Amino acid sequence: MKKQIGVITIGQAPRTDLLPEIERFFPTNVEFIQRGVLDDFNQEKLQKIKPESGQTTLVSRLKDGTSATMAKEKVIPIIQRIIDDFNQNQIQLIIVACTGEFPPFDSKIPIIYPDYLLNHATQGIFRKKEQIGVIIPLPEQADSIQKKWHTAGFKTITVASSPYQFDEQSLIRATKYLEQSSIQTIVLDCIGYTQKMKAIVREHSTKNILLSRNIVFKNAGELF
Repeated sequence: MKKQIGVITIGQAPRTDLLPEIERFFPTNVEFIQRGVLDDFNQEKLQKIKPESGQTTLVSRLKDGTSATMAKEKVIPIIQRIIDDFNQNQIQLIIVACTGEFPPFDSKIPIIYPDYLLNHATQGIFRKKEQIGVIIPLPEQADSIQKKWHTAGFKTITVASSPYQFDEQSLIRATKYLEQSSIQTIVLDCIGYTQKMKAIVREHSTKNILLSRNIVFKNAGELF
């Protein structure tokens, strides 16, 4: 019997950079139903959801492989509408495919919140709450990311290298910067970072490395 998981990307579906890599964590009878917050957006609409002063910046992938930035505050209602739609269908689980910090959504179907799962998995692994290094997509996300991890009890050193406008040398520079810092662990804090990107970080670092998509989808796979 087929079981369905609703995956909500903050960008546009399908996420051809994500699903092929995480399907291995699930049994073969699981089907992924992908919906994107920006699925119906043209360039004019994309301009209207860009962050304004005081708003939290999110970034995700578009269908053409480029990326778009948006204000978290502007996309929350769209996420809720997608969740409402999933609740009308035969979905067993919903995953919000973004490590940004979101409020609880209204749903009868269980929702996996990657920010909560990632923070608490890190707490469980590193009980001493030492300082961690966090690689993020954009420099303007540093403040919100630091606040998120501070809530979980961690001090952070953040450095930006985008998984969507990927530049291997940029990621290597970010890794080397953190390698020289007083940390024990590097967190790739965006669902967009891939296993290949983790391997690049591993090649240039002796630190522990956590890949967000692995933490989230491996745990989700345990439910099936």
